[in-house]
Amino acid sequence: MACDYVAKRILDKGITNVRIYIFCLISLAFNTVCSAFLSYGICDIQEMNGLQNSAVELFYIQLVMFILISNVSMVRSCGIILKQKNDENLEMAQQLKGESEKAMKAQLNMLKLQLDPHFMFNSLGTLSGIIEEDPRKASEFTVRLAHIYKYIVAHISDDTVSLNESLRFIRDYCHHIEMRYTGNFVFTIDAGICHSDDEKILPLSLQLLVENAVKHNQHSEEHPLAIHIYRDGDYVCVANAFVPYPEESPSAFSSSGIGIKNLFDRYKLLTAFVPIVLQSEKTYMVKVPIIMMRQHQVLP
Repeated sequence: MACDYVAKRILDKGITNVRIYIFCLISLAFNTVCSAFLSYGICDIQEMNGLQNSAVELFYIQLVMFILISNVSMVRSCGIILKQKNDENLEMAQQLKGESEKAMKAQLNMLKLQLDPHFMFNSLGTLSGIIEEDPRKASEFTVRLAHIYKYIVAHISDDTVSLNESLRFIRDYCHHIEMRYTGNFVFTIDAGICHSDDEKILPLSLQLLVENAVKHNQHSEEHPLAIHIYRDGDYVCVANAFVPYPEESPSAFSSSGIGIKNLFDRYKLLTAFVPIVLQSEKTYMVKVPIIMMRQHQVLP
């Protein structure tokens, strides 16, 4: 108990593993030196006073036992303090991890909530244009819009969705675009993109990229915009001809960039991968990482 108290008092301010080890070594060295010094003194007393060997040997043995017990007790005390320190560090690390996970989930939920109004804002703008041009077409567009929005509501809270399901949805979404801009786009979606039911991507990944291509590139019936969706290794690629609007054009969009930034931020939070953007004078392509659930590529 005395050793525990002394060790705690000495190490009370700023306990670290290094300080504990140093204190333990110093204590052992000090006790050893004291033992040697006292042994030397006892031998001198024996020579000076002529004490009987048996009495000196008994005293020496008791002294050695006392020092040995002190050393063991000191090592034990340091071990207890070291264990307490490690337990405290482990508990603190777990608390920090829990707080970090809560912050990450809150940020992820905020990003997911951005998708709902982002999609509705763009779709309602499109719908208003169709109503002015063709009320009957607007009615059909509204039905298809409701079908698409139902999918978004069902999956907006999911961290990942199956690649197969995403491909079915993007086909519906492409038909949705073709209805609004008849003959303005040529969509090509390769067969065999999905290789396994374990393959996932983040919700609305492909839709955001197709929407981005539609909004920021020139398109017309005379010069339709080609958009190609295909697989390249462990990525799903969305590529389109790069034909941006002139800055002075009234059709040029002043974009907030929410859609693409949202996609990148969600991938950074949930996985160890991020989409890859490749741009040249004629083409613009984004490669979306495919998540293999069996390989646990989604971060905990």
